Amino acid sequence: MASQNKNLPRSARALTAKGRNTRAALLDTALEVFTEQGVFAASVSEISRRCGLAQGTFYQYFNTKEQVLLELTDRTVARFWEQARALELEGLNLASRLNKVLELLFTHTREYFAFHRILGELELVDPVSIGYYDSIARFYRGFIRDQAMAGNIRPIDPNLFAYGLMGMAHFFFPDWGAKIKSYPLKQGVEMAVDLVRKGIMGQAPWQPPPDLAASSLPQRATEAGQAEPGLSQGQKTRQAIFQAAERIFGQMGYNRAAIADITREAGVAQGTFYVHFASKLELLEGVIGFQSRSLRHELRLATLGLSDRRDAEREGMLAFYDFIRHHRELYRVVAECEAISPEAAKMYYSRMANNYVDYVRQGVAQGQLRDLPASFLARSLMGFNHMIGMKWLIWNSSPHAEVPAHLLSEAVEFVLYGLDPA
Repeated sequence: MASQNKNLPRSARALTAKGRNTRAALLDTALEVFTEQGVFAASVSEISRRCGLAQGTFYQYFNTKEQVLLELTDRTVARFWEQARALELEGLNLASRLNKVLELLFTHTREYFAFHRILGELELVDPVSIGYYDSIARFYRGFIRDQAMAGNIRPIDPNLFAYGLMGMAHFFFPDWGAKIKSYPLKQGVEMAVDLVRKGIMGQAPWQPPPDLAASSLPQRATEAGQAEPGLSQGQKTRQAIFQAAERIFGQMGYNRAAIADITREAGVAQGTFYVHFASKLELLEGVIGFQSRSLRHELRLATLGLSDRRDAEREGMLAFYDFIRHHRELYRVVAECEAISPEAAKMYYSRMANNYVDYVRQGVAQGQLRDLPASFLARSLMGFNHMIGMKWLIWNSSPHAEVPAHLLSEAVEFVLYGLDPA
């Protein structure tokens, strides 16, 4: 038995104090390297070098870098739950309880923002990502069930609440340029509590539609694969490569996809690829720009001619989920891009937010939306919709994934009216 134990990595055996320190240093350094280079590109040799250790020492503690990622995930989740269990909520009113649980989420998201970005490197960590977010969501599902049972709030699907909150927290922190203002954490938590309780509904009169989950627009033509009219042959070729990259990146992940896979899917020669793109990274950034233009075009069509921002928000939400449903591979690339090309991800989100914040500001000025800062509302609503899309459409293994109609209705109702009882 003793000889068998010698063959195990030290992670499976008792460690001395020095061994525990070495192991912790390897974990911290791996997080640093993963953040800078991505999980796929990071090497054991680089992690070891930065720790001042021989590469062989790494394998005394871990079998693979994927094991390191799993342990980093477990450590992050454990720290969240340690803080969650320490919360004292007894005897507090709803606003105070929400303040505490949202402050926990926002603080955790800020502290581990780099780790959340790592989780976007999809082809390696999709099951890990799903497990991580579901563990965090478990706390918020339990919290909201308790509040509903006590009659403190309107009933709401616990998963919708939990994942929507995580999206709001995640989109609160990125730098999207000077136009999209950032806020101190405590101020953000206070505004988030207000938004969660009361929604966006302003005082101006509004007649809601009979079915919040049904669009009043004709069926949207969002199927991928059709060339836009009026394009030159070169533009058609470039678009065909974008669409092939959408499918290949979505199926294989950016790092595992080869240019040969993409050109084969697009039906063009590899030499043709290099006429349009200098590298696979340049293609990725082009795909992100293509997705950004396509989504913004769909949202403009969905809200065209709507004079009330509440109608526009509802139709925009439905159009957003519909777009993702038809472009699941393409939207996966956006999450992955946060780790591979942060600048391209910033470009994508900032372009979305720059347009959105102007519309939100107009809605506030006209009394259609509540008087909350436009940048905060834009970040919060984008984050809410993003995470609902990830949960029900991107992480759903069904080839026909969709957000169920009753959840669409609840999502719209939550955004409009919040949780407070009518």
